Amino acid sequence: MPRTLDGRRPLRPRSFRFRLIFFSAMTIMVTIALFGMAVFTFFTSFEVSRLDAVLASSMEETVSFYEKSGRFPLQVKGSRTLGVVLQVYNQDKSLMFHLPPGLSAPFIPEELLEKASFGVRPLTFVPSKNSFLPRFWWVLPWNCLSDRDLWRALVATAPFRDEEVVLVSMAPMAWLLESRQLLLWMTILAGAAGLIASIAAGSLLAAGAMRPIKAINKALAGVSIDNMSIDPSPFGSDREIGEIVTHINRMLKNLEKSMKNLQQFTSDASHELRTPLAVMRGVVDIALLKQRDPEYYVQKLQELTYHIDDMQNLVGALLELARLDDFRGLDSREPVDLLLVAEDAVGNMESITQRRGQVVEKDLKPAPTLGRYVMVLRLANNLLENASKYSPPGSRIKISTYSDIGKNQAILEVRDRGSGLDPEEISRCFDRFWRADSSRTTPDYGLGLPLVKRCALLHNASIEVESQKGKGSLFRVRFPLDKETLEGYDLE
Repeated sequence: MPRTLDGRRPLRPRSFRFRLIFFSAMTIMVTIALFGMAVFTFFTSFEVSRLDAVLASSMEETVSFYEKSGRFPLQVKGSRTLGVVLQVYNQDKSLMFHLPPGLSAPFIPEELLEKASFGVRPLTFVPSKNSFLPRFWWVLPWNCLSDRDLWRALVATAPFRDEEVVLVSMAPMAWLLESRQLLLWMTILAGAAGLIASIAAGSLLAAGAMRPIKAINKALAGVSIDNMSIDPSPFGSDREIGEIVTHINRMLKNLEKSMKNLQQFTSDASHELRTPLAVMRGVVDIALLKQRDPEYYVQKLQELTYHIDDMQNLVGALLELARLDDFRGLDSREPVDLLLVAEDAVGNMESITQRRGQVVEKDLKPAPTLGRYVMVLRLANNLLENASKYSPPGSRIKISTYSDIGKNQAILEVRDRGSGLDPEEISRCFDRFWRADSSRTTPDYGLGLPLVKRCALLHNASIEVESQKGKGSLFRVRFPLDKETLEGYDLE
């Protein structure tokens, strides 16, 4: 077994099977121990209370007999069955009477009588040691192994021949100790049997619990790139395990989808980068074929510059998309009015739309939300750029912002008069590197709308697309409405 740097053996992690057996055994053992303790305590308390009742009854009957007859009886209650003895001490703590005469009993030392003569009270004492035991000595099981010379006594004062005497009714407790000892050993044996039974039961329980886990482990061992699922049929009868298998299959399905998307992304990115690189290589090869005029080389360098810019734009879009993918949520949000975002987006696209002879119509009303202004502006820029890119020269593009208080939404819309999309194209327009067949000649990498989608998701926004072939498209983004900011506006 390997050792740590300081020479010690590392602790081995306990298996689930071991822990299941251990905790089930400990649970049963603790239950048996608590139950045995309760039974032990109840039994002792009951027997001691019963003995105290006999002692009190013997003392009362003796006093009553003396009051009626003027003498003490020769027999006291419980003397034959429990060995009850009644002693009478005078004020000097000297023994006056001992009843019944045939039973021997220890003398209670004077110091014990001094302590016990204040009212009627039971006490447990050891004559050989002249000492009291704690009131609840019998609660602890191991006290059954204590000294056998143990007596239970009830002490009270009573008038006798014009003086106060001390009455002591007492009985030996050896029988109780023997019963307690027998009960203790029975509890220990029951605990040992319970331990064995609990280990056996825990082993069976662990085996049953581990069986579906082993089956899942075996099924997971068969998962590969070509088989990204687990057959749920062997686990159909077990609801909990079936739910686990369902969740695992869902996770594997999402993983398979992510892997396919990654493969597609890698393939598309490689293809998109390969094309400008091939063109650039062709330009260089042609330029190196023979000696040419300086003007020719200037022209080719300009072509290379164009393709380099093209690649930079592609790499920049990929990096931005990767950066947005790393976001799992916005830690901090600030008020963002879609009206201001739309104004800035129109200004950013002004030179491009003017060059293409396109007119951007604005219908802007306050639409506050919470988020990051730069990301929302990027979303609006990409929507306007997409609308301009796929709309004919001289066409109109409309951008609108407004608040839907009833649905608690701040809405941004961009409408174009382009070629439009059919239902299948609408379902794929947010896929990375995807472009409609009608737009393959348009300089685009198919990353603008995926960036829009990612920005929307980070802001808990939804996107709707309405489009018809030959009539253009409408992109509608619904952000959560910032009601607090909206209430601060003077909308009258």
